[in-house]
Amino acid sequence: MRHAAVTLVFLLFIYSSGVYADSRNVDETAIRDVVARWDSAWNKHDMQAMATLLTDDADFVNIAGLHWKGKLQIEREHAERHRTNLKNSISVTRNVDIQLLSARFSLVYVDWGMSGDTDFDGTPRNPREGVFTWLMEKKHGSWLIRAAQNTNRTSPK
Repeated sequence: MRHAAVTLVFLLFIYSSGVYADSRNVDETAIRDVVARWDSAWNKHDMQAMATLLTDDADFVNIAGLHWKGKLQIEREHAERHRTNLKNSISVTRNVDIQLLSARFSLVYVDWGMSGDTDFDGTPRNPREGVFTWLMEKKHGSWLIRAAQNTNRTSPK
């Protein structure tokens, strides 16, 4: 009887490990999809589409250190910049590093490259690179960006 109980516990462990791995893969795939949708919205300059990737109470700190609070302000501020100095910008994701913190939260680092943007006076910028730090939250089965910190890389990796 004891042998059967140990076998049962072992089989449950093996099964639950597989279920966890499958769940982890599904979550990582869904998060990578959000990253791809971010790039797509950015490159189409569609800030309404970008805002669908945010929680209502999201926080966003841009590369200049400005802190925008809530989906509506984040969308509005990005839309203004996409009418001006970011209107021709193209963003490319170079790497995504995902750390699933729990079933509900994930820490995501997105290495990006950008070209085609200008300074606010219209002077073209050189292509640049940076990194997003995103805290993502799973709400109603979907991963959304709860907080973002965007940083320009000032020197090569």
